[in-house]
This record gives sequence, C-alpha cells and structure tokens, in this order.
Amino acid sequence: MIYLGLLVFALVVFLLIKHRFWKADPWPANAIKPPPFQGHRGYWQAGAQENTLAAFKAAKDRGLEMVEMDVRLSKDGHVVVFHDDDLKRISGDSRRVDQVSAAELEQIANIPTLREVLLSSGVPKYLNIELKTNKATDHRLEEKVARVVRETDSFHRILFSSFNPLAVRELHRLLPQVPRALLATKEQDPTNRWYLKMLLFAPYIHASILHLDHRYVSVADLRRYVKRGVPVSFWTVNEQARAEELLANGAQSIISDCLR
Repeated sequence: MIYLGLLVFALVVFLLIKHRFWKADPWPANAIKPPPFQGHRGYWQAGAQENTLAAFKAAKDRGLEMVEMDVRLSKDGHVVVFHDDDLKRISGDSRRVDQVSAAELEQIANIPTLREVLLSSGVPKYLNIELKTNKATDHRLEEKVARVVRETDSFHRILFSSFNPLAVRELHRLLPQVPRALLATKEQDPTNRWYLKMLLFAPYIHASILHLDHRYVSVADLRRYVKRGVPVSFWTVNEQARAEELLANGAQSIISDCLR
C-alpha cells in the first residue's frame, strides 16, 4: 500500500512538473508565420456580415494579410464558415447549422463553404481556421477540413485553432505540416470546464501555439510563456494600446475586430 501511494505521488509530481514547464511543438517547416494583426471573422465593422466572402474581402481591402474564421459541418456534411451553432442571431432562423444543407445555408444566411473561401482570390493570403467542435471521438469535422485543405493545396497558408484539445491533437495526426493553436479562456461558462481553463491537456496534444483571451492574461504571464518557448497570440483585442503592449512583450499576433 505504501509503494502504491508513493507511485501515485510520484506520478502527480511528474504531471505537475510537465504541465508547468511544457513547450509548444516546433513550428512546422515552411508553415505560415502569423502577421501582427488578424481580422476577427474578417472585417465586418463597415457593414459586411461576419465570416462571409464579403467580410474577408473587406479585410483584404483594409490591408489585413490574415483573417480568422469559424467552421462547422452542414446537414449534408460540407464544411461551412459560420460561428454560432444555430442561425438565430444572423438570420432569425431557429434551426441548428447541422440541420440545414450547405446550399440552403448560403441562400438564407449568406454562409460560404470553406472550399469557396480557400479557392477565392478575393480573400487575404493567410487564414486562421477555427474548428467549432466539442466532440471527443467524432472527428468528422477535422477529417473533412483536412480533405478540403489537401484538395485545394492550402497547406502553407493556413493555421488551425480550436477550443477542443482533442481536435488539435487530431489535426496534428491528419496534417502535421500545418501549425495548430489551442484556444483558451477563463470565462465563466458551463461549457468551459476547469480542465480547459487550466490548459490541462496542452502538453499532450502537439499544439504549436496558444491563442488566449487577452482579458485573463497579464504581461507577466505572457513573458513567462515566451521565456518557456510557448508562442502566444491573443483575441479579441480591440484597443490599440493593449495590442501594442502585448506585441511589445512577445505576442505573436493579435486577433481583432477593428485593428490592423
């Protein structure tokens, strides 16, 4: 019994040390280097609908080299670019995105497919693709995103991100040449479990970078990450002074609604 207790104690100590001092995976060779600013869901402050070709074109016209976007699956299994899990906020329709076909989503809510975005010449060169999934074992979204990336030969212009650590790990398996970001926030929300807030899985999922909610990260925290070899970008920073402070202290990139 004593030996078992010592073994458990040693394992806990090992895990605590690993969690405290882990480093991000090496940045994949020939992968994109995020620019200082990314447009959050494109640029929609001037009236374009977020996460649409129009918003991405507006971001490009504004001079942004990179935009962040959200993807999920439609009813018929296409990867579509949309943030919410239902259509209520954008079109007043109460249906979930996965209850509507891609063609109808485009018709009623101006929602493009990921393939359309990747093939468009009107969007910025670099794309941060956030996968909206909370599934532990169902990896259809990751698999279909990877397929679209392969078929459009978009490996060297994209960065993946997700709040789901298991999705980040699966993306490493599917497309190891594409950098992967683990998203995290300490916001109080029933879906934001304690182990997500604490980045408990971060050392084990082959993340290349962290994308953190800037409201819960101090400059001292950022400096510790940088010193440890963990790149960090921040969302959603809409104040110029805060963006400059973070960039000056080692942040890789700022995801913003309005800054560039």
